[in-house]
Amino acid sequence: MPGKVKVKIVAGRNLPVMDRSSDTTDAYVEIKLGNTTFKTDVCRKSLNPQWNSEWYRFEMDDAELQDEPLQIRLMDHDTYSANDAIGKVYLDLNPLLLPPLGTTVKTAFSDCGTSTNSLSGGNTMSGWFPVYDTMHGIRGEVNVIVKVELFSDFNKFRQSSCGVQFFNSSTIPHGYQAHIVLGMVEELVVSDDPEYQWIDKIRTPRASNEARQTQFFKLSGEVQRKIGLKVLDLGGNAVIGYLQCFDLEAECGIVVRGLGTAVSLVRSQEPVHSLPCQCSEETVPEESAACLQPVSTKVSQSPIKLSSTPGIHRRSSDSDLSITPKGNSLTSSGDRSSVAGSGRTFQPFCPKLALKKEPIEAMEFPFLTMNKFPPGFVVSIASTVVATSVKLLERISNLEEPESRDAWWMELRKEIRNHMRALSCNAVIGYSENTTICDEVCVLCA
Repeated sequence: MPGKVKVKIVAGRNLPVMDRSSDTTDAYVEIKLGNTTFKTDVCRKSLNPQWNSEWYRFEMDDAELQDEPLQIRLMDHDTYSANDAIGKVYLDLNPLLLPPLGTTVKTAFSDCGTSTNSLSGGNTMSGWFPVYDTMHGIRGEVNVIVKVELFSDFNKFRQSSCGVQFFNSSTIPHGYQAHIVLGMVEELVVSDDPEYQWIDKIRTPRASNEARQTQFFKLSGEVQRKIGLKVLDLGGNAVIGYLQCFDLEAECGIVVRGLGTAVSLVRSQEPVHSLPCQCSEETVPEESAACLQPVSTKVSQSPIKLSSTPGIHRRSSDSDLSITPKGNSLTSSGDRSSVAGSGRTFQPFCPKLALKKEPIEAMEFPFLTMNKFPPGFVVSIASTVVATSVKLLERISNLEEPESRDAWWMELRKEIRNHMRALSCNAVIGYSENTTICDEVCVLCA
């Protein structure tokens, strides 16, 4: 289903002098989303223009809204010569695609049919945003109001993953409890680098810089959307410990990699500050092989249902969302204490995660990007495990396909898994992947 985006340009301030004769600027704004572009009126002879424009409306598919950034370009109008660029603003619309607080994100397995849901009038973002020029840096600010009204499509064959939240934090965010930890999800996409292409007849540094900047935003959104689909497919609604890397392979192109831990989060019943946690988190070394606590017999009496289907690790080559089973690897323990006060009972914000042994061993790669866990979750830590590989970019048969890069990382993950098993451990925590590129040599490290 399409999403509706409304944009209003309010004002600008501290813009640079573009007309030397009058020491002013004749500024106007171009608003672009997808293939649609709107322009405001020209506000003449002012460094602090007031546009108060009408609402510019866009309609796009929700998957396109995840991939496409909203582009706001400030220009200086010239009567007898070409208009000059002042700067540009890129707005990521993904935060506006999240459901309101208290709304449950449905997965592909929630319903058999197709349904739609309006996000209660949509979400709004407004404020002053810095105007950036790739040649001159920050050049003033622009005041923008953006409203998004999304009708989410819960069809399991959909191509969007609206509602999945991404957290760079390596621990469970404050205000949430982890219902289930599902394991690692990753994605890799490849694209041409505009820096090594002819963009227009007269190649200019600003044109190539902006083309590259736009490409980065689009690829970042695409990677998050595809990872979100895998999270929904596994039955989760968030990614913790999310890492995103851009590998610039010169003429070979741009490789964008995303990696994180899929989880199912639920909001705490009370704010964190009103219910202090009495337990402290355990911090473990990065990328360590560890033994995690199996589920006790008490967990089997928990109202939380544990799936008997093994959890799996999805690769970027997987595309059929309808045949992937929903699996759980880590589950929240049924041992929940309550705090009484003022006649009410609260759930403490200290989820005691436990590990169900069979699914974690059935996972292809039992790796977690998290490195902070509740006490008792990690039984023992064996050692740091590392794998390194050196590859030549010139040996890639098809530069536009991700299969070769996927195969490189699969080799390293298998080596890490062998190290883990040799240490008699059942998981790797604090997992990460990095690359170093010099000319045609690419060094991969996991």
